[in-house]
Amino acid sequence: MSAINSNNSPKRIQLKVVPPKDLPETTPVPKTTPTSPVSADTPNHQPSTANQKTQPVKSGESFNLGRLILIGGLLAGGLWVSQMPIPTSVRTEAKLEPLSDSHRFVYMQVPGSITKFWVNSGDFVNAGQRVASVATLDLDAEIIQKQAKLQEQESSSSAALARIPVVQSKLEETLQIEMAARRQVEETRQEIEGMKSGNPPPEIQKFQAEIEALSSNITGIEAEIVGLKENLRGTEKLIAEYEQPKFKELMARIPLQEKLEQLRSQKATLIGNIGRKEQEILEIKHQMSAKAEEIAAVKLERQQKLANCQDELASRVAIKQTAMQELAAAKDEVAIRTPVIQTLKKELQKLQSEQLKNQILEAPISGIVVSQNLHEKVGKKMPENQDVLEIANLDKLVALIEVAQTDSDLVKGIFEKPSATVILQPLEPGLSAITTRIEKIEPVLQSDPSGQKQLLRVRAIVDNRQKLFQPNAKVYAQIEVEPIPLYQRVQRELMKLLKIRKYV
Repeated sequence: MSAINSNNSPKRIQLKVVPPKDLPETTPVPKTTPTSPVSADTPNHQPSTANQKTQPVKSGESFNLGRLILIGGLLAGGLWVSQMPIPTSVRTEAKLEPLSDSHRFVYMQVPGSITKFWVNSGDFVNAGQRVASVATLDLDAEIIQKQAKLQEQESSSSAALARIPVVQSKLEETLQIEMAARRQVEETRQEIEGMKSGNPPPEIQKFQAEIEALSSNITGIEAEIVGLKENLRGTEKLIAEYEQPKFKELMARIPLQEKLEQLRSQKATLIGNIGRKEQEILEIKHQMSAKAEEIAAVKLERQQKLANCQDELASRVAIKQTAMQELAAAKDEVAIRTPVIQTLKKELQKLQSEQLKNQILEAPISGIVVSQNLHEKVGKKMPENQDVLEIANLDKLVALIEVAQTDSDLVKGIFEKPSATVILQPLEPGLSAITTRIEKIEPVLQSDPSGQKQLLRVRAIVDNRQKLFQPNAKVYAQIEVEPIPLYQRVQRELMKLLKIRKYV
């Protein structure tokens, strides 16, 4: 609507859209025809209020309904897909080993040691075929003991034979030394007897002559001392006369005073000379005493020499006796050991002849030798019933499959069902996959070598009549389990990957 004011000028009226109130849900919205837009040139045109109320509501409802239908369809499709069962398998590794009842051991029949193996690891043998040679333990020990005794007897006899010329030479040398020692004892004893009878050796005679010469010197010096003492007494007498009171006034004179001083000086000189002469006598006596001591030392040395010579003679006599005993003992030892050596040689020859008859071990079944490192048993002493080697019939093998604990429930769930199949993929590209079934599941989980994981051990039988596989071979195992819904599969993988149960 529009209105005309008094000035006859058109004025735009402001319109406000008001939503309907208390309108029933089933009330249809009236269909309107589009009108021309209002412009300033058509002031008398009034826009429809119905179109302004209903057109936005119809467009929004149509858009929301389509989105809901699309989302619902996607959710329904995803739910349907998540419920679809999908094929599931457990993949791991396995190791091929012989069956427990398909291998036999070769045992020692009597105590002994392996002298030789006629087969090697991996060889195929027939039942009754010889596999090893054995020497009895007791016989070997007896032979070793006899050889040791024979070697001991021969060594002792050879040593005794070698000692005989040595001891003989030693005995002859000892006899010569003994004779020299006897001569030395006799000569020393004669010297001592000569000293006692007044016939001393040249050394003592020299010392005695020196003592006599020194004694003569003492006599001359003593005569000089007597003369010096007489002069001393005369000088002392003159000095005493000059020192009397009657000569005191005369002593004041210079000549008399000088005379007295000369007498006193002469007295001192005489006393000094007498003292020196007496000292010379003491020194000469000391020299005589030293010479006498040297004479005594020579006599003592002769006595000691005689004792040493006698000891040396006694020692040489003892050495001679020992050498004679050693010579006799060596000859006796050779005579005693000769028949013993002959007896031991005969016994050893007999034992060695018996040793050549080694016991032969034979294979109890036909199969392949699976024992390793047979050379380590050669020469090793073994008791009776000790296993020597193992022979396996490899027509069938057992696959030892290790399944992680996180997948153990899937494997246990199909164990009793006919569908419990296992696909084994060899590592060799030229070998085909093998399909078999689970034969046994171990009731107890085992730790892996690192101790970090727990494993379920599963066993499956492999047909190996064509000998395509060998024991200890590694294969990949795929255990087919029951299909499970997709959402459960995703849930299991997430739980294993994130270890949800460790934290929730």
